[in-house]
Amino acid sequence: MPVVLAEATRGGEVESVHHGVAVVVDVEGEVVAAAGDPAHVAYFRSSAKPFQAVPLVESGAADAFGFIPAELALACASHHAEPRHQAAVAGMLAKIGVAAEALRCGIPLPIDSVEAARVAAGLVPATSLQCDCSGKHAGMLATCVHLGYPLDTYLHLDHPLQQTVLDLMVEVLRLPRPAIRLGTDGCGLPTFGAPMRAFATAYAAFAVPNRTPAGHGREHAPAFDRLRHAMTAHPENVAGTGALVTDLMALSGGRIAAKSGAEGLLCLAVPERGWGIAIRILDGSFRSHAVVAIALLEQLDLVEPMVVAELRAHHDPVLRNHVGRQVGELRAPFRLEGK
Repeated sequence: MPVVLAEATRGGEVESVHHGVAVVVDVEGEVVAAAGDPAHVAYFRSSAKPFQAVPLVESGAADAFGFIPAELALACASHHAEPRHQAAVAGMLAKIGVAAEALRCGIPLPIDSVEAARVAAGLVPATSLQCDCSGKHAGMLATCVHLGYPLDTYLHLDHPLQQTVLDLMVEVLRLPRPAIRLGTDGCGLPTFGAPMRAFATAYAAFAVPNRTPAGHGREHAPAFDRLRHAMTAHPENVAGTGALVTDLMALSGGRIAAKSGAEGLLCLAVPERGWGIAIRILDGSFRSHAVVAIALLEQLDLVEPMVVAELRAHHDPVLRNHVGRQVGELRAPFRLEGK
């Protein structure tokens, strides 16, 4: 059963709640601690991006086109489309000799509010570079160019690149192909439905691939390590200014690799413990992510109190009205079981 991971108060009373699931798994695939049902099924969405970037590294495309770590971080990113993100993705496309029109990720409004306002006001044109998934798609195009795969159909499940990604998902989720539910992500690529425990297991492999059992990620250790280090060295490219994902990596000094996914998903890799962590808010919202993640860090003693304090300062749990007066707060009442 899902549990209450977060609640919002007003006037000292609980006004609303966010149910969810949080699960911590070790590199052997064993549940270390959980709140809610680890068998709850969700879609991997953008939390799958570090794994979807593996062919970029393993094919040799990243080296052939001279992608630097900051660009590899963008291949794993849901970036905010700040101007520097757009310029960097354009630079990736220039390296592979492909125009932005080859991106099939769509043209949503930028996550960055300033850039979104500029687009809405007609001050800058709307382009696919502003899609939060454009770095992932640029990485996939680079892989296709390097391997001679078709570009127009790279989104399709039967494309050789997507079959390679699906094979990797079978390994890291530790599920047979028929057990992985297939859907279509917001950016048009395949996405993968599985129990929350499987997502945490995949992130444990991402955390310490050399300690992962054979056939479940160990063979991809060089790529996993390279992509994880790129993410933690350039957290600003994995999300953006002020984002929880960015701050988790930056304020922890790179000891945690973090990646969010749509519909309330957040996954963490913790190399020091050999753990993967998956959190999902069942209503699909993100407003309680910070308070839940911080409570989990505290309960598991993953970072120092000073880091927790900094995270709270960056992601204030206080709820305020339109004139700035405190009217309530977000808090995390759950306790992990099994820890």
